[in-house]
Amino acid sequence: MNFKKLFMGSVFAIGAFGLIACGSDSKSSTEPGQEKPGDQVEIPTQQDANIVLSSDLVGAGLAENHREDGAGIMRFKGRFSLDITVDSLNENNDLIAFTDIEYKVLDAANALVGVDIRHNEIAFPTSAIDLNSQASAGVTIDMHDAGFTACGNYNLMVTVKAKNGEKDFESTVLIPFPRDAFYCKSDEPDIPPEPVKQEVAMSFCEVTDLSTNLAPALNLATCTAGATGDIVFAKAKVDGNAELTATGATVSLAPINNSDLPPYTDDYEVDIWPEDMNADRSPATAYVSDFKFKSTGTTLTNMIENSNQIYVALAPGYSTETGVGFYAFAITDAVEGNNGDYSITVKLYKVQ
Repeated sequence: MNFKKLFMGSVFAIGAFGLIACGSDSKSSTEPGQEKPGDQVEIPTQQDANIVLSSDLVGAGLAENHREDGAGIMRFKGRFSLDITVDSLNENNDLIAFTDIEYKVLDAANALVGVDIRHNEIAFPTSAIDLNSQASAGVTIDMHDAGFTACGNYNLMVTVKAKNGEKDFESTVLIPFPRDAFYCKSDEPDIPPEPVKQEVAMSFCEVTDLSTNLAPALNLATCTAGATGDIVFAKAKVDGNAELTATGATVSLAPINNSDLPPYTDDYEVDIWPEDMNADRSPATAYVSDFKFKSTGTTLTNMIENSNQIYVALAPGYSTETGVGFYAFAITDAVEGNNGDYSITVKLYKVQ
């Protein structure tokens, strides 16, 4: 028996997608002949270890309420994968696959809420499910849905099922999300809206000839590699493993961390690019506001280990209002060569 884990690969590298794909299916959290809105729902207790739940199974946050299309879309993120090492004596483990997924929206008292759950139809059987990916489940809920009768805290109940030919497996998770009081405001006299803040659009370029031994420096203004520049990449060793570091020669550096800062939206990463996720915005491009960060420093480490991370580079006196001196970048490819040196490809965002 080849005892191995089946993990979710990168399903996002197939192209651009929006919050709700044209091929999405809309399914109510109620089914005819089953529970009705207001009915108490018994939470399934079966939690088979063969089904692995990622640690980020949480509500991904509301889309901005004041976008031109007035969208109030809640996206959900989280991945389900399969572990065939749990039941190592079962000869059919290599056949295990997901066979079904079910969704329900519950209020704080576990009563069923009759709202539409938008999602893509998954081609079963499959080895992994990603709630946030438009190449997989792509689950969203409209906060304006008339099935909501109140504001407050809710849960999306997700039940996934799998089978290995002779045994059935199941696991259920509750993903909490809020419905803001904004959606329940009374009919008070309209207050003139505040002027919409003008977002700063960014374009991107690609630098393919960076290398830690020949051309280690990235010039941000010209999007070129050379012997000297604003960011210098260097090889390193961490616990005996080859690694990459980056040092800001003229800029300060930080990883983006959107999920820890208002409005608590998804962190973007390699192959989950802002310009792909911004299909509901005009234009559908990357914006300075897509790259939120906390404290900055002069050095980034473990860039091979954190290969999906996107970073910001901030020149002295940078402005998030105009985008001047504000950059974002990510390593999209790193090939180790002789003596632990790397050939590197970088995607760089800067103001248009």
